[in-house]
Amino acid sequence: MIPTDGDIARDTVPTPVEGVAGRWSADIPEAWRVMYAFGGVTMALALRTAQAELGRDDLELVSAQATYCQAVPVGPVAMAAEVLRSGRKGAQVEVRLWSTDDPAGAVRPDLVVAVVFGSHDASSPHRLLGVAFPDDAPGPEDARRRLAGATEGTPFDEIPYHHQTDWRQALGHSPIDPTFEAGEDPRAVSWFRFNRPPLRVDGTWEPATLAVPGDVLAPAVVEGLGRQQGWFFVITLQLSMQWFAPMRGDFICQQTRAHHAGDGFATGVAELWSEDRTLVAIATQSALLQPLKVG
Repeated sequence: MIPTDGDIARDTVPTPVEGVAGRWSADIPEAWRVMYAFGGVTMALALRTAQAELGRDDLELVSAQATYCQAVPVGPVAMAAEVLRSGRKGAQVEVRLWSTDDPAGAVRPDLVVAVVFGSHDASSPHRLLGVAFPDDAPGPEDARRRLAGATEGTPFDEIPYHHQTDWRQALGHSPIDPTFEAGEDPRAVSWFRFNRPPLRVDGTWEPATLAVPGDVLAPAVVEGLGRQQGWFFVITLQLSMQWFAPMRGDFICQQTRAHHAGDGFATGVAELWSEDRTLVAIATQSALLQPLKVG
């Protein structure tokens, strides 16, 4: 039976390991499995570990870079966090996350995340927005639902992660369509929401959880390459995030563009917009293209 009880806010809360400074543990449930734990989920857990280790409510997430050295399966994980600097208006924290049955054991770099925190200055006069909301895309009510059509015979059958989120394609071909050819514009627009939104007491999303919709390079790569050359997985190698504004509302808009694919790798950028057209974050992703055999 496919689990449908994923709660991203609950499932990314780290627990301190008694007697080991800077050490934390968690258990990633089956709900967040694709092949392994979804990369955006492990990054979100590392980010919340950095927040917990830093312990400063006056600072917010500014940027982070996650490097995926080893696939992390669902189940028990450990995190080692180190505050590199904690200054008056900013701080840096490094987190290493790894799969383990012994959270007090040796540190492994399955996932390494460098995090920058800062104090946002709303009085600063310097403002620039060099990207635009995708006005050519329909809203979430008119977009194509991922699970509305049959997925039988594709590598996406029975993936638990897909049942914890509502993902709707607004522009681009369906990623599970095996027939379409390479396109001229490697761009995709989609709408994303958690079945159980990660709301804080002020009504905004827990910012660390934006790493989950930020991990979305695949639809743009598929749009550019098509399916004529076969199925492939887009496996994250690095995922960088920058936060600009609190996320409010139900759906988040993902405008994703693949900048390059070749020699087994792909890279691109995703803009994350709230429904009121506020740019809340940007994600830059580098990935491995892993061919798959179907049937």
